[in-house]
Amino acid sequence: MTEENMVTAFTKNRRVWICVLMSGALFLTMTCLSIAGSYYNTMQSVRLSIANQSMKTAAAAASRIDVASYEQFLQHPVKENPAYERLTSQLSQVREQFGVLYLYLLQINPDGSGGKVMVAAHPPDSGIQFQIGDPCYVNAEQIAKIRAGETYYSDIIRDPHYGVYMSAGAPLLGKDGRLAGIVGVDTDMAMVEGIGKDVVRNSVPVFVFHGLFVVVLIVLILGLSRWYQREIRVAVGETEEHYQDELRSVISSIRSIRHDFVNHMQVLYGLIECGYFDKARDYIQSLLKETKLLDLTVRIANPALMVLFHTKWEQAKSKQIVMQFAECPDPFEGIPSIDLVKIMSNLIDNAIDAAEMADGEKRIRIACRREDKQYVFEVENTGAEISPEQRAHIFTVGYTTKPATRSNARGAGLPIVQAVVSKHNGSIEIVSEHGMTRFTVILPAK
Repeated sequence: MTEENMVTAFTKNRRVWICVLMSGALFLTMTCLSIAGSYYNTMQSVRLSIANQSMKTAAAAASRIDVASYEQFLQHPVKENPAYERLTSQLSQVREQFGVLYLYLLQINPDGSGGKVMVAAHPPDSGIQFQIGDPCYVNAEQIAKIRAGETYYSDIIRDPHYGVYMSAGAPLLGKDGRLAGIVGVDTDMAMVEGIGKDVVRNSVPVFVFHGLFVVVLIVLILGLSRWYQREIRVAVGETEEHYQDELRSVISSIRSIRHDFVNHMQVLYGLIECGYFDKARDYIQSLLKETKLLDLTVRIANPALMVLFHTKWEQAKSKQIVMQFAECPDPFEGIPSIDLVKIMSNLIDNAIDAAEMADGEKRIRIACRREDKQYVFEVENTGAEISPEQRAHIFTVGYTTKPATRSNARGAGLPIVQAVVSKHNGSIEIVSEHGMTRFTVILPAK
């Protein structure tokens, strides 16, 4: 491997690895974002569900509070007040019934800046003791909702003393319908932290699956890339081989034309030197007629077919075969030139072989045209007919109706034509009768 090829291979490999690393980084980023999104959505759903339930619990508790005892307690807010014992017992029963962490009655500060705990119920094993008048944070927005007769809820609160909880509140109305206080509910949110961990833990299999999917996808892409490059190399090799053959034919044709030109000039010079001016004029007219005929045959819109037809015309002429062309104004852009050359070169070669062996007229007719949404290519020749038995095997590799020679293998041309036609979802029609054989290839126009 040359130094230039080594540099090119290194550059390609580096680009491939850069693409792989970028794909991996993108995969990790998208997976992390997906897990974060799942975690956030799950936590939000759980939080809103618990918040709604807590507000309903606060409203239900407010409807069960003995408002008369609470108003009586507020007149003398001490633990020795019998109303305090009744309210504490009542709050404990409601707390156990609804399974909340803390249930308490708040009194709003006169300045509306917060509130204070008047009566509270808590789990017996919590070790927490509420004192009458302990401050409780209630913001201005929550107080506004209470005064408007609505319930409220807070964000998740993480307190080193009271734990992880969410607060909700509902207005407590007195006998006269005026606001007497707030019924507060604290719901334990420690389980929500466990739900978040479960979400992350359950996302690990998804992460692994996505990782395996990306690995398989990368391997598949690399495999397809190598397969495509291999197919491109094969196609380029075939194309180069065909065009080299045609180029050699063109060079041979140019040499033949040059040789003929010298001969024609010598004949004309001899006729003029001998004074046979009429014969020289007739000779020139015949040359012009032949030149005009050749000019008509090369009026082909597709450059590849133009070169191919010119070389095949020269080849047929050397074997005393008359080759006639219909003008082909369509460029046949829907079919790759290499496929057109494969089809027409093999059909014309077979036609030349058959016409050369004909006992009578040696003639080939070629036509290429577009009909609506399809391309039609016809190659017709005189010579031996193809029997129905032969048609059943004519596209088999190695089968031929002509005798094999040491220089050329037989039976390879028509299978190539059939392979190209099948690739383009086309068809081949064969008519062989009365000393004439015609191959018609029909391809869809894209």
